[in-house]
Amino acid sequence: MFTPIHQALGIEPGDLSLSLIEQAVENGVRETGALDWKANFYDPRRPRWDDEAAKDVAAIANSGGGWIVFGVAEDGETSAAMDITPIQWNADMQQRILRVAYARIGPPVLGLEFFPLPATEGSVVMMRVPDSPDAPHFARNGDVAFVAPRRNGPHTVFMNDREIERGFRERFQQADNREQRLQAIFERASEGLNPDDGVCLVAAAAPVEPSGSLEPPREEDVYRLMGQASFPGLVYSGNRPVRWDSGEVRKGLRQWVMRSHREDRYAFRKYLHDDATVLACYRLGGLTDREDARHYYPVGLPNHCMASDIESALIDFIALLRAHAMSRQSNAGFLVRVGLVGNPSEPIYIRTTESNTNYLLSAEYAEPIRRFQLVSTELNPLASIETVMPVANDLARDVINQGGVKFLKVMAEPGDD
Repeated sequence: MFTPIHQALGIEPGDLSLSLIEQAVENGVRETGALDWKANFYDPRRPRWDDEAAKDVAAIANSGGGWIVFGVAEDGETSAAMDITPIQWNADMQQRILRVAYARIGPPVLGLEFFPLPATEGSVVMMRVPDSPDAPHFARNGDVAFVAPRRNGPHTVFMNDREIERGFRERFQQADNREQRLQAIFERASEGLNPDDGVCLVAAAAPVEPSGSLEPPREEDVYRLMGQASFPGLVYSGNRPVRWDSGEVRKGLRQWVMRSHREDRYAFRKYLHDDATVLACYRLGGLTDREDARHYYPVGLPNHCMASDIESALIDFIALLRAHAMSRQSNAGFLVRVGLVGNPSEPIYIRTTESNTNYLLSAEYAEPIRRFQLVSTELNPLASIETVMPVANDLARDVINQGGVKFLKVMAEPGDD
């Protein structure tokens, strides 16, 4: 980790520790546009404490990201770190400021990270505010007014009209750049398997804030992710989704490639990038040629796939994304794109079974897809299951609905027993 404190002290990147804070106090490290000292945490008993918190967070987010450090008193004249004043930190305080960042700032500031450093009689807490692609952010000022704060050295000021205009222009340009990159990596993922062998589900997830400061994953870590990544909360009770968790691992350019064994019908390619990007390609057509499976699966029809397999592949992808995001400490969320890729000379069919007998319904019940419309969304896989589930449900429905299938069968949904 490399912070403005490391930069001010002229030291190499390293772990965050109380010793780092002690050096900052000893050397009188001053506040900057990316560093804000706070002797105390926001007191909810004070009127409009949440407005103050929203202003501080939005100002850092509007200025390229940075750190707010609670438990360090500053010199009122020089803004230099003066003394360590530990605070009593708990999970409720963390949730309080997360709620402020979501509800009192528009657009919400996502991806806040907290690093409590134990000290005598409490903790010093370093809070990282990411460089937000959604800037400019507006903080509530009372019940009806909004302001757009930013950092000007050690001080917080409010953006004028020209600065706000420039901020929006940069936001839209960044959005265009993110869209181009998302499409480029989706196309890269779609090259993982030959769709002539069977229709494939392709998924790509680009981190809102790429992870670049950690050591690359090790091969054994990738094997562990391939075999153990799971998200049971997304699976409807009693279902057993298809697992794509057996294969080989190969090194790529700043990435690891997971691939199925050559003889495996359930073929896949998964790509784990060092910057937290995740790509995947799952073969869903032509999974079996057994005659006795015709009652349950479209045998001999490689451009046909089962809706349940689409759900299973999306569950697998989100589980892998969650595990990789956790290992890469990528907390700001992802832009996700999903699509079906098949033989372009034939329509794609999404098939399903009759609810009572579980027999395969005729292709006449399906809607042929001659041009699949890619589905995109934003997802934070590290959020609670209550937050992730509706996004995953919508993603799956937006895929299967294009083939005339209405209901989910494998994924859990809000309200399920």
